[in-house]
Amino acid sequence: MTAAVDTSLVTTAAAAFSVLCASTAFAGVLADSRWVFPAVLTVLAVAAIGVLGRRLHWPLGATAVTQLAGVLVMLTAQFTERALLGVLPGPAAIGELGGLLSGAADIVRTGVPPVPAEPALQALVCLGLGVVAVVVDLIVVGLRSPAVSGLLLLCVFAIPASLSDTMLPWWTFVAGGAGFAVLLASGGQHRRWRSREDREQVTNALFGPTTASVAGAAGVIALLTGVVFTGVGTEGRLPGAVPEQFGGTDGIGLQPFTSLRGQLNRDREVELFRVRGLREPTYLRALTLRKFNPERGWELEGLTQGVEANGELPLPEGTDIGDGATERVEVQPVGYRDPWLPVFGMPRFLSGMGVNWRYDPASGIVFTQTNQESRAYVQQLVVPKPTPDQLRGARGPLRVAPEYLDTTGIPPQVAELAQRLTADAPTDFDKAVALNRYFTDPRNGFRYDLRTAPAGGGDALSEFLFRGKRGFCEQYASSMAALLRSVGIPSRVAIGFTAGYRDGDERVITTEDAHAWVEAYFPGWGWQTFDPTPLSDGRTALPQYLDSELHPAQQPAPPPGQEVPSTPPTAEPTPGGERPEDDAAGVAPADPRETEQSNPWPITIGVLVLALALLAAPGAVREVRRRQRLRAVAGGAAGSAGLAWQEVLDEFRDRGDRPAATDTARQVATRLLEHHGLDESGAKAMRALVTAVEREWYAPPGGEPESSLPETLHTVLDSLRRAAPLDLRSRLFPRSVLQLGPTNA
Repeated sequence: MTAAVDTSLVTTAAAAFSVLCASTAFAGVLADSRWVFPAVLTVLAVAAIGVLGRRLHWPLGATAVTQLAGVLVMLTAQFTERALLGVLPGPAAIGELGGLLSGAADIVRTGVPPVPAEPALQALVCLGLGVVAVVVDLIVVGLRSPAVSGLLLLCVFAIPASLSDTMLPWWTFVAGGAGFAVLLASGGQHRRWRSREDREQVTNALFGPTTASVAGAAGVIALLTGVVFTGVGTEGRLPGAVPEQFGGTDGIGLQPFTSLRGQLNRDREVELFRVRGLREPTYLRALTLRKFNPERGWELEGLTQGVEANGELPLPEGTDIGDGATERVEVQPVGYRDPWLPVFGMPRFLSGMGVNWRYDPASGIVFTQTNQESRAYVQQLVVPKPTPDQLRGARGPLRVAPEYLDTTGIPPQVAELAQRLTADAPTDFDKAVALNRYFTDPRNGFRYDLRTAPAGGGDALSEFLFRGKRGFCEQYASSMAALLRSVGIPSRVAIGFTAGYRDGDERVITTEDAHAWVEAYFPGWGWQTFDPTPLSDGRTALPQYLDSELHPAQQPAPPPGQEVPSTPPTAEPTPGGERPEDDAAGVAPADPRETEQSNPWPITIGVLVLALALLAAPGAVREVRRRQRLRAVAGGAAGSAGLAWQEVLDEFRDRGDRPAATDTARQVATRLLEHHGLDESGAKAMRALVTAVEREWYAPPGGEPESSLPETLHTVLDSLRRAAPLDLRSRLFPRSVLQLGPTNA
């Protein structure tokens, strides 16, 4: 008897396995493993449709088109809420998918790996892997050229490698090499293999010493290739991701907090800037956000084409008072490359950064749409130093866009909290100070924590303010800006960097200094800085007007029941570039280097669980089938004798027998009895079973099944198990399940 397997199933499984192994490269640029399960489902769906198409003898093109349609269905079912019947891609669902993929493209363009695997990125990864799986399946199974698919799998590695500024995890290269080796082995003998081939030959080809050698060599080559790709990477950008010509700002759309999270969640501290000439610690602003989206949080909106940034710059919009100390600062980018050029304070002159940079006085943003290398630049700036009394007395029209007062999407309970906290504040400045104090006072329960999930819209805002009270600067800045608008103060969220630490006559700014804060508008004085994040590591650089209000020299005891006492003074950085230790009595922030990082364990465990599930699947199918038949026979269901006979035949198939389809039941029974040597009770029960089967098949319909049939079946099975017990392999991989087509004995 020959145990055979369908070789098209083997190559299909190998193709899917190789794509999943290559997909592990995304672990180097995605900060968590939420993308793994959707990606596995998408690739398995492509493989299943391929098997179906070949079973039904579809043309190659029809199979590939159906697989692509399957990818679309999987994306719709997993990432949209407006699918027809929950899975079908109607117009609304297609539009929803388009929005997700557009958002993913923005994250790729602006994010700093590793970035959180948000739904938009999950959808993009699943789409890419789904298309790759279709093409690999076509090449490997349809065209029988598995080696050619290696170029496509290498591209899957090249994309994450070009986005990451460090080498991808070593285990991803090993996984990719192993997947490619199995793929080569599954089709390496296709010129000799038939559509059905001996199981032992297939097993030896897939898992023999040759394949192991190829897997090892492929792993080494992949590791070396990964090093090369990392060395020539594009520092977090896909080549050509930013237009080469400046053409307006309609195309600038991003989820800017993604870049901030990427900086804070890096596994190591990376130097970004060296600054000369900065007299006092001041925040370095990269961009500002004015729109609160109740579904996604704060977003960039209203960026104009502005004015040419190289040269003298106008005062910010709505600002009349440009008095203050003038400083000349030299900024040397080291590990920074982005379309947003960070600036200190109120910039009045810029030079040296290259061409096609624009300055928008309304938002205070310097930006470009030209993909160019970072250059050292010089900034002349003014650092206004209004006193608390001057800001209390700021009066006049609000000469800023009305969108800075828009409260759409802010939950009512948040607005009520803002009103309660500022009830006793007579001026807008006092209201802003009261709201800032609410977050920084440790007695109100807020804690700085990088491990908290990223904030989103209105629900996340309420969750943070009233229940969680844990987060990093994004949550604090987002919440305070919403509270300010709720009491009629124009506000926006600023994203950039704290002033870093001093190193000789320079200040060094690193990825650990990535930060978000709040800017509130005061007539005449323009946008002023507030920072509600309760940092205690010396990085906070509060302006004097705010520091003097939060940390007065003599602090009176707060009235009973008051919820807004002031916070302890913030420590300054120590000389020599050292950051002070956290005060033991204060709330220690989470160390960015100890935050969640991309690591192999979630994916490894997921792959192992999937592998174990796949290994257990044939045995589970066989057990379910056996129980169903035994239950039907015991209950005297119609066709019980035929079901009992099928169960006996499957037991013999599991032992390597494959009766010919042309043999009668008696011929099959005689051959099986001779081959396995059943004892007397088993042989007698087998003859009784054959009689029951013949009576059921050939007697007039309507007869009752024999009452002794269940006992007869159990006697045959028990005798067979005594005479020829199954080994572990046959129990895990029953031939009756894995052999899908007829084969002569």
